[in-house]
Amino acid sequence: MKTKVFDNLLLKVLSVAAAVILWLVVVNIDDAVGSRPIRNVKVSMVNMEALTSQGQMCRIEEGTDVVDLTVYARRSVLNNLKSTDFVVTADMQKDLQYGSMVKIEVSYVGDATIERVEQNRENVLVSIEESVTEQFKVVVRQKGDPGNGLVKGSATPEQTLLEVTGPASVVERIKQVEVEVNVAGITGTVVRPGKLTLMDSDRNPIDGTYLDYYGKDTDFNVTVTTLNQKTVGISFDISKAAPEGYSLSAISYTPETVKIAGTEAQIRPIRNLEIPAEVLNPEGTVGKFEQTVDISQYLDEGLLIPDEDEHEIVVTMDITPHESAKYMFYSPQIQYRNLSGGLEVSEAGPLEVTVSGAEADLAPLTMEDITVSVDLSECRRPGTYTMPVMVTAPENIRVLDGLELTVTLEKAGSD
Repeated sequence: MKTKVFDNLLLKVLSVAAAVILWLVVVNIDDAVGSRPIRNVKVSMVNMEALTSQGQMCRIEEGTDVVDLTVYARRSVLNNLKSTDFVVTADMQKDLQYGSMVKIEVSYVGDATIERVEQNRENVLVSIEESVTEQFKVVVRQKGDPGNGLVKGSATPEQTLLEVTGPASVVERIKQVEVEVNVAGITGTVVRPGKLTLMDSDRNPIDGTYLDYYGKDTDFNVTVTTLNQKTVGISFDISKAAPEGYSLSAISYTPETVKIAGTEAQIRPIRNLEIPAEVLNPEGTVGKFEQTVDISQYLDEGLLIPDEDEHEIVVTMDITPHESAKYMFYSPQIQYRNLSGGLEVSEAGPLEVTVSGAEADLAPLTMEDITVSVDLSECRRPGTYTMPVMVTAPENIRVLDGLELTVTLEKAGSD
């Protein structure tokens, strides 16, 4: 029996060795070491507070905070790998180099065996700048139309001012903060959510990644109201339209009515939109000309003109020089007021009175429409006095100022 066991011993050893070698070859062919790419792994920035404590902020250059990995391991391991098996970090406190690069560290946190990991990027590129804080007015943009023939009314954001903190180069680009809300179909007063958008001078949205502000990651609420509408007339005060020595001979404007909006209680008593006197012809232009007037600014608080095309109207005016006329008043046509007892007027006048006005106002004017009077309350004894004259004329008729009358008084019955 012993002889049989040891017969061909060398051959048997060689057979076992060959079997082992063959098994190793098969295993390595079937589960060989290979590679697998894992792309766009986000780099986590750590210890950023090292900058914020110094009043600085870090802005990462676009695209440099992602890394592509190539993992080398057996095929059985590669098939089960996930991006979450790797921790990719850049430590601002420990690995900042040259003031603009932060070294990327890759760690495998799985429980398998891998040969090695290669990465296509060694550093995150950063820009370190001063951190600044500024306030911006929040502007509401309403989208859509209310229901039941109503129009858009007020829109009040939950914050009228927004405080934004971030890198100076980003904050200084902000020119306007807007929130858009959809008001389609609403009636009455409702609260609608919107999203804040930061705009630059060209109305392009600004990336808020490195900015800190309220409403960045949540809805920003706006209280919106609806208003009733009414068509009313337009009334101009023309009393100051013409400069001194001129008159307004004609005025017309287009349109002659405007549609206003407000609460029912506000718009019910309104018949005309009253435009104050100082609006017309503030430059004192003469002749025939046109002036554009923004009437929306003369609405009472809470009212508005919903159609922006109706905010401005075109006023056509013709400012012409005054015509003048002269009238001679003699003593019997002059009123002497407060004449002291025991005195009488022995001689006065005549007095030439010059009046001016528009031709249409002067044409029907007569002497009976003009009153000339002198106050003699200061004349207590006989003598000759030069006294100021008061002239009263119809509206729109101007009287030359500074008229004086020489009056001689004597004792009554001295003849």
